[in-house]
Amino acid sequence: KINLEDEKVYKHVFQEGNFCGTFQFTNTAAQKFCMQVLPKNIVDIAAITSIFRPGPLSAGVDKSFAESKHDPDSVVYEHELIKEATSETYGYLVFQEQIALLAHKLGRDISLDDGNSLRKVLTKKGTGKEAEVKQKLHDKFIDGCVDKGLGKELGEKLWQKFIYFSGYGFNKSHAVSYSIISFQCAWLYNYYPSEWLAAYLDSQPETKKEKAVNIVKAAGYNVQSVDINKSGKVWEISEDGKTLI
Repeated sequence: KINLEDEKVYKHVFQEGNFCGTFQFTNTAAQKFCMQVLPKNIVDIAAITSIFRPGPLSAGVDKSFAESKHDPDSVVYEHELIKEATSETYGYLVFQEQIALLAHKLGRDISLDDGNSLRKVLTKKGTGKEAEVKQKLHDKFIDGCVDKGLGKELGEKLWQKFIYFSGYGFNKSHAVSYSIISFQCAWLYNYYPSEWLAAYLDSQPETKKEKAVNIVKAAGYNVQSVDINKSGKVWEISEDGKTLI
């Protein structure tokens, strides 16, 4: 049974950088960012993969996020409700659901459905129906911030932050689902390295086979060339478990 809190897997794969064939972490830059963050749970991985996209990267969120992750005491939360919604991402609005949740918790009579509608209309411009919905939710949000003691000025600041982050916020449910697959790959590689590497070589197309072989060699395994007397239809493991045939 795979334990999603297995510290050995986080350390060996995501922190030390042994990513061979790990879903979402085949890109060298993504691997580097992951090792900067040093994830310790599934939400950390989900945040990393959500941030490692063109929008957040161009805004420099990756660097700021890594710094906050390693110094969480430096993060300033303007309100306890803001801390509740964003502490798992160290004060950053990484997931779309965080915007919907904050709008619901801080706004006046904003339901979770309204919060979800806000997520959809935040980046819309113009004077149509969506703009009207956006304005109504804005007014409710500011009124709620005043009710809860944050004040109008801070409410407007938070609203602008919603608009800024909604431009590249990622769906948390999707990010976590994908990250569980990443963890399953890492778990298999950590506990069944020979089998995982053989399967990895089988999965790679011929155009990427040479690179894959070099990765396997770098992991400490021997790779035997094609031999009419020993080779089969798929990659196999030697009896001592140290050579892939």
